[in-house]
Amino acid sequence: MPLAFPSVGIQHIDLRLNRTVAVAESPFTYDQQVHDFGGARWEAEITLPPLSDAQARSVEAFIIGLKGRSGTFTMGHPLHNSTANSTVTSAAIRAESFTTTAGSGAVTAGTYFQIGDYLYVATADKASGANTLSFQPPLRAAIGTSTALDFTLPKSLWRLASNDVGWSTDAASMHGFAFACVEAL
Repeated sequence: MPLAFPSVGIQHIDLRLNRTVAVAESPFTYDQQVHDFGGARWEAEITLPPLSDAQARSVEAFIIGLKGRSGTFTMGHPLHNSTANSTVTSAAIRAESFTTTAGSGAVTAGTYFQIGDYLYVATADKASGANTLSFQPPLRAAIGTSTALDFTLPKSLWRLASNDVGWSTDAASMHGFAFACVEAL
């Protein structure tokens, strides 16, 4: 573990960042109290394209090999790829920004990147050089000096959202796969 996501393509992906924020609202004045507990994780629903019997075997083996929610796999959004480059000075766990080194390139808001096993998104533009890069979700682990950010098809570590995962087969022997997954923290 982790298993690599099968190279059969993705027909549809619903990706979201779920947060642990509580809001208490007065029923009389509608005044609100908000508390951010700091938790955040990626969640996704994946639909694969219709697959032939031969193509489906690798996906069946992948799903069975995960052993329900106990196994993990790596996957990223197939359309998020960048040629950006940046290196970080260092940052503490739960940080939401860090300073990049002098040789780092520009990064535009909405650019996905990977550090270790986790996926992040830049939330503001960053100019070239030693500048602050703001991102979400908060860092999963502290990072050391000269850590490079991976912008080339960045991935995160995932696990199935349920132990009960199946697939369908039609009369033409075409297989359909759809499943939900959550970031493995």
